Amino acid sequence: MNTCSNPSAPRNWQRRCGERLMPMGTEPTLPKVFSRRMRKSLLNILAFLGGALLLSLVTLFYPGRLNAAFPVETSLVLLSGGLGGVFTLRWFVQRRKSREREANLLMVVRTMRRIHLRLAERKSRDELLQGICRILVEEGHYFSAWLALIDREGNLIRCAENGLGERFSRVRQGMEQGLFPECAKKALSGERLVLSDSASRCAGCLLPESDAAGVCCTARLSHRDQFYGLLSVSFSAARKHNLEERMLFAEIARDVGQTLHLLELEEQRAVTENRFRELVENSLAGILLIQDNAIIYRNPEQKRLFGPLPAGFRPNAFVGVHPDDREKVEAAYGRVSRGEAASVDLDFRFYPQRKGDEPQAMKWVFCRASRIEYNGRETVLVSMIDITRNRELEQIIRVQDKMSSLGRVAAGIAHEIRNPLSGINIYLDTLVKMYERGTNLETVGEILAQMKVASGKIESVIRRVMDFSKPGQPRLAMVDVNLPVENALALCAAALRRDRVELQKELACDLPCCRVDAGLIEQVVLNLLTNAAEALRQAENKKISVRTALEKKAVVIRVADSGPGIQEGLREKIFDPFYTTKNDGTGIGLSLCQRIITDHHGTLTVEESAWGGAEFVIALAAEPEQGG
Repeated sequence: MNTCSNPSAPRNWQRRCGERLMPMGTEPTLPKVFSRRMRKSLLNILAFLGGALLLSLVTLFYPGRLNAAFPVETSLVLLSGGLGGVFTLRWFVQRRKSREREANLLMVVRTMRRIHLRLAERKSRDELLQGICRILVEEGHYFSAWLALIDREGNLIRCAENGLGERFSRVRQGMEQGLFPECAKKALSGERLVLSDSASRCAGCLLPESDAAGVCCTARLSHRDQFYGLLSVSFSAARKHNLEERMLFAEIARDVGQTLHLLELEEQRAVTENRFRELVENSLAGILLIQDNAIIYRNPEQKRLFGPLPAGFRPNAFVGVHPDDREKVEAAYGRVSRGEAASVDLDFRFYPQRKGDEPQAMKWVFCRASRIEYNGRETVLVSMIDITRNRELEQIIRVQDKMSSLGRVAAGIAHEIRNPLSGINIYLDTLVKMYERGTNLETVGEILAQMKVASGKIESVIRRVMDFSKPGQPRLAMVDVNLPVENALALCAAALRRDRVELQKELACDLPCCRVDAGLIEQVVLNLLTNAAEALRQAENKKISVRTALEKKAVVIRVADSGPGIQEGLREKIFDPFYTTKNDGTGIGLSLCQRIITDHHGTLTVEESAWGGAEFVIALAAEPEQGG
């Protein structure tokens, strides 16, 4: 029977059998299964018996030869001398073994150092594996070494060897088909370190048949429960019981596993970085990174937008930024760089850098500046999109919307012009009759004065129309919002009177000024008034109210009507571009109004009016009064 399977066998025997992968039916010999402590005790007993035997021989031999009694003192001297000689011999033997063990350990430590240097080089996997095997054989004085990388499914990925040659080629073919040696199977099943020798041959073992004193040691390569492969070496049986050497070999396996883990992380990071770089390099947004007020990276789109930068360019110089936008760009960059805000969005105008005397074409960009960490340092990430074409289209749409608004109030404007023009014609007829009659000049002067007043009214109407329709870039200034509201009311007042709409006006006095473009605010209010007038076409009770007030540190403009109102489910959609509920509408009016108010950092919302109609609410931030 197999001694290893016998429960009554000594515990050390069972442990040794478990380490050596013994075939079924093989009886272990006594010296090989004794532990180190048992062998040491046996040597002590043999030394004592040898000394006693020597003393007995001397005692028997000495009196017979000299026909004299053997002195007790001499017996003790001989006994101590014999025992001392035996123990001295044993000490020399143990010292020699200890030196051999220390030499082996030193050799393994030196091998570990070489392997650590190899691991630190972080070369390719094939070079790394081949270098480890070569160092183990050349520096560690192992007979052979092989290393195999295996995936989670147990498939062989790559391998390397040294000192095996053709034997490993056959085993490699088997491993590619999933046929691993028994020692490798045990390591794959979870054992950290597996020993096998010539007395416990395993199927597919790499030890040669003629090597009766060879031992194989196979270790798992893993890191934090992540399995990577196997590392195996063969050495002489004399080093089999060197526990320290096995611990150092296990440490080598752990270091190799950790390095493979780091290589895997680096490969994953490299793949991620390559993907990120491809996205950034091919992005339609211009991207740049700023560290310590210096640009460290620009993608191709950003280079196209800004053009070539001069040497020593500093982002905080804001070279090329439009003078009207410089202040807000500087404020936004300062907030992000000082850490006061995680990110800031803004749009601004700038003139790209050009070589030589190339003409500079102004561009609009929408920009987001964010504070991030890059390579362990605080960095400002700036991404920007060219919106020049969008702004040009918006300007065209804004002009078209103005013309559309003027078209809707054209009848009222014509009425305002026609009344004073009719008066001028009447005065001219009167002057002709007075001239024929020879009337005095005093009366003629009064008539001419009336004609001048009428002409001034016509000129005022024409100026308002021209100012309203004139295209131009937004210009922000401190303005009392009652002024653009009054101008919008003046433009549509005649049309409202013609349609018999009751206009209620409540403009608050002493409102704080707002930083706005008066022309754009007038355009928004006029658009809301004309929309309200159109909503009252079928209404019987036609009312429109315009109110301004200060509410929660914001200047609010309310335009309400008594029309049918807007359903609650449609109150968000009406601000979408090209969404309209009118048969002849374009759907850009309210969308444009909301964009204008948003550009002024305000809000435009719709509610239900007190009459059950619609009430549009414009809220603009009030500028604090400057202390004198």
